[in-house]
Amino acid sequence: MLNQINYFQLDNLVRNRVPFLFLNMSGQDLSSGYTSVYKMHVENNQKMVAHDMVLKEYLNPTLSKDTAIVLLCADGSKSAEIATEFEKSGYTNVYVMDGGYQQLVTERSQA
Repeated sequence: MLNQINYFQLDNLVRNRVPFLFLNMSGQDLSSGYTSVYKMHVENNQKMVAHDMVLKEYLNPTLSKDTAIVLLCADGSKSAEIATEFEKSGYTNVYVMDGGYQQLVTERSQA
C-alpha cells in the first residue's frame, strides 16, 4: 500500500526536525524554501538523486528497514514506482509526495 503525504505533512516533518531520508528526484532543491535551522534540516536529510539511481544507491543492507524515507519526483509517478520496490524489499516507512513537485508548489503557494 502506497503511503502518500502532502506539502503540509512534509513541512511538519521539517519544522519539527523529524529525522528522515529525503530522496529528491525533482531536480529542485527544497532547502531554498526554508531559513535558519529548518534549511539546515532539509540540507542534512535531502539527497538530490536521479530516479534511475535511487534503488542502486539506497536499496542496500546498511539502510535500516524502518528508516523513514520520503520520495519526491516531478509528478509523483516515479516516486510511486520506487516506493513499491522499497516496500517489496521490506521497508516499512516509505512515503511518496502526492502529486510530486508540481503539487508541492501548488500547496506551498496556498499556505
